[in-house]
Amino acid sequence: MPILRSKNLLWILTTLLLILNLIPISYTSNSLSANKLFVFRLDYLVHSFIFLTYAWLFVWSRIHRIKWFARLELPKYIALILSSALVFEFVQLLVGWRTFNPVDLYYNLIGSTFAIAFILLSSLLSRGGTGR
Repeated sequence: MPILRSKNLLWILTTLLLILNLIPISYTSNSLSANKLFVFRLDYLVHSFIFLTYAWLFVWSRIHRIKWFARLELPKYIALILSSALVFEFVQLLVGWRTFNPVDLYYNLIGSTFAIAFILLSSLLSRGGTGR
């Protein structure tokens, strides 16, 4: 089975996002935390946007008829997104080169909320809005 059709893709994505979250940030003035888009620091936007990859993967899996969990798929998928939002920030307490930031956690939760909203909307639209 090719990697893109593999049921392991969800776990690969989660692992990659965790690794990206743990990569040391540059300590120069060119880091994401020093740059702003309008009034938002870019690193906060990145914290939010990375969780949208879960929404993309969910929609992609529906197109390719891949189920990530045998039972209660949607609740388990949502639980994975929310727990990732929490764990990705709290795991920074365990590594010396990163620090826990409650504002990052807040933006992780915002991003995961958007991802969940897109997933629920996609699920609703794929059913034709009939609630089947």
